[in-house]
Amino acid sequence: MLEQGQEAQVVSMCQATLKKRPTDALSNQIMAMVHGAYSRDAEALPYIQRAAYAMPKDGSVRFMLANVLMSLKKYKESAGAYRECLRIAPGDVAACDGLAKCYISMGQVSEAKRVYESAITAHPEDHNTYGNYGNALQVIGRVAEALEVGKRGLARFPEDPVLLEFVTFSANYPMNADDAEIRGWHERLGRAYVGERSGTLPVFLSNKLEPERALRVGFVSGDYSIHACSFFLRGLLTNFHAGAVIAYCYSTARHTDGGDLPFRAVCQFRDCEQLNSDQLAATVRRDEIDILIDCAGLTQGQRLRAFVPRAAPIQCTWLGYPNTTGLPTMDYRIVDAWTDPPGSEHHCTERLARITRADGGPGCFLCYTPLDGMPRWEAASRADASEPGIVFGSFNRMMKVTSETLDAWCAVLKAVPDSKMNIKLRIATKEMTDDTLAMFTSRGVSADRILLSPYAESAAEHQRMYSRIDIALDAFPYNGTTTTCEAMWMGVPVVVLEGTNHRGRVGVSLLHAVGVPELVAPDIGSYISIAAGLAADRRRLYELKASLRERMAGSILCDAPGYARRYESLLRELWVRHCATQPSPS
Repeated sequence: MLEQGQEAQVVSMCQATLKKRPTDALSNQIMAMVHGAYSRDAEALPYIQRAAYAMPKDGSVRFMLANVLMSLKKYKESAGAYRECLRIAPGDVAACDGLAKCYISMGQVSEAKRVYESAITAHPEDHNTYGNYGNALQVIGRVAEALEVGKRGLARFPEDPVLLEFVTFSANYPMNADDAEIRGWHERLGRAYVGERSGTLPVFLSNKLEPERALRVGFVSGDYSIHACSFFLRGLLTNFHAGAVIAYCYSTARHTDGGDLPFRAVCQFRDCEQLNSDQLAATVRRDEIDILIDCAGLTQGQRLRAFVPRAAPIQCTWLGYPNTTGLPTMDYRIVDAWTDPPGSEHHCTERLARITRADGGPGCFLCYTPLDGMPRWEAASRADASEPGIVFGSFNRMMKVTSETLDAWCAVLKAVPDSKMNIKLRIATKEMTDDTLAMFTSRGVSADRILLSPYAESAAEHQRMYSRIDIALDAFPYNGTTTTCEAMWMGVPVVVLEGTNHRGRVGVSLLHAVGVPELVAPDIGSYISIAAGLAADRRRLYELKASLRERMAGSILCDAPGYARRYESLLRELWVRHCATQPSPS
């Protein structure tokens, strides 16, 4: 009945049973499942606890209990439940993954690694453990270790697409990664996606080849919510001219925070979370989309398989991923001349389509819409007024913080006496805190100069954290994007290092768009001196902090209507080119 959608009747039956027999195992389990389906974990907990008590030898119920406890961040109790699962089913891959994640959340990384290694030993034929293992290490910033785990798995399972995706994605983070090798990983993944479709019938698209008509443009994203990417989607999709572009949103994730409402109000919105890639592609074709744009790349919610063999006459990638897709059916990457200057075409398999300003100069491939209600910077607004010196900071995820980035940050701190560094930790256990502090103390910076902020539970709380820092230091070679925009909007100048490819040049584009190119460093030595010089010149720093929001609001980075016109112009150029190269209908 539950599987047939008769949820209300099922709940009523279970409640009636539980009035007579409160410990009825199946009724408790089903009630836990119903609450869990709506992420009501606190309500699910007492039900699944009673079910586990009634069925002490049932590993699946114990596993559900462990999952609910972990969702509630009761990591010690959750670990105990996972260990009980493993007693019932030794070496179970899913239970090992859950137990290891609990250990990581408790800061016991060495124990987590031991559990993953034991799962590999117990089930050498199972490829999932390598991906789980690598993802867990990546979350806590151990990217080099994560990449090696992924490569170990890929050596054993060379055709596994999940491991190939993981290795390809992770290759973006190391400082001295070989660009040709990174492109090679992406091309290998693209070939794998195409290989999965071998034997598929060719797709015939009958879109009308009329160069000047309104274009149907689809955006595939899992981020139509209060999420980092939505801050760049909203200004564009809500400002298209109806006569130029009819926007379609293909949402690959469920949204409960209301962030999807602005898109639903003005776009054709398609809820596609439950659709597989073939079904999504079929939906796109039924909508007769002319240009389909991937907004995720290899990030969460991606549906690159829907672009194979082809869902629309023109297919592009933009916004959510700083590299090529490697797909032979992906026609363009939408970028700008700062992120991808002439001569950088060899980094990707797609053709580059660059956004330009109205005068033809370099534009910015992004448009930022700040979260409503973000407070303004004021001279006395820093949250911790007891800190007399300059507070540097970075709210980038630790996976972006390379050894070279840490070296530069420590050099900045040494160059600015009495300064401190504020870091945001996703997992702030004692061991993780100690590990983070050791990154600085091993480089000659005392622990009392490092301020560790806990992971913010809400977007508003995260925004307020910028009041605790004076100058932001970007990570490299994988730049921040949303963090850089948020910092500047909150009056926090950002120092960035100019990289050699897109992932290391996003900050260059953002700072040029806002009009503060003097904060872009051509090399690490300049990065250190720019940060130290800004900290030493308090008048300049405070003038910059006081004016950054106005500069940004008046710049091309926040000019949503103007950006929509530039984007429309680019899409029109691509469509006219397509129409001109297609054979005339017989």
